[in-house]
Amino acid sequence: MKAKTLCSIALLAVVGINLAAPTAHADAKSQATKGTLTFTEDNDPKDIVDPEDPSKPLVDPEAPIIVNPDRGSFSIDAVTELNFGTDTIKAFAADPEYYAAAVTGTTSAGSVTRGNFVQFTDVRGTANHKYKVSAQLTKQFQAKANTGTFLKGAKIDYSNAVISSADPAAQWPATTVAGFQLAPNAEGTGAGASVVVVNNEEAKKGIGTYTIEFGQYGDGTTTNTSADSVKLTVPNTNLLLADEYQAEITWTIAEVI
Repeated sequence: MKAKTLCSIALLAVVGINLAAPTAHADAKSQATKGTLTFTEDNDPKDIVDPEDPSKPLVDPEAPIIVNPDRGSFSIDAVTELNFGTDTIKAFAADPEYYAAAVTGTTSAGSVTRGNFVQFTDVRGTANHKYKVSAQLTKQFQAKANTGTFLKGAKIDYSNAVISSADPAAQWPATTVAGFQLAPNAEGTGAGASVVVVNNEEAKKGIGTYTIEFGQYGDGTTTNTSADSVKLTVPNTNLLLADEYQAEITWTIAEVI
């Protein structure tokens, strides 16, 4: 009985010694992997939106809203035709003035009335988003059925410009003029100088889709200026013909290096 007990004690002592002895460790092994994220440029045509609620696209926009078929990641998406109405021929004591009519469109909320507007987009995959949006009277008002007869010296004044976008306001271009004039050349019958309307001077701003509306219809709580913000002035020295006169206004977006 004693011998058995002693042997048990000796065995435990040996086990304890073995547990306390140092052991060898395996080296750590590793393998790196990677994560990827790819962005592609969005060249899909952008919806034409309500300039007073740009979260709502216009449904099937049509004249006087002229949609650019070549719109994409960097483009003038749409502009409105300017309808200055009809007047009778008479002797004008002063230069007559005409205002472009407001335009109408349809959104998911129904029919809306808006001021004349231009829509443009810059969603290029580039580090430089500096650009200028400009307008130019590229053809003076000319009689449709009497080629070579112009409204000599006629000019168009834009006012009450309001820029809007569904994109974050912190990204909007910083410089937009409130009003400007498009005039012909010195002879009064040819293309005039280009006028910068938006000058986006910061490379990291101006990303997104924007509208500039000239005058706003509003919601009934503000003054309706939608039909009072694009004015045509015709010198009263013109000999007027019973005809329709047409001009051409060209809008351009161009990168600034």
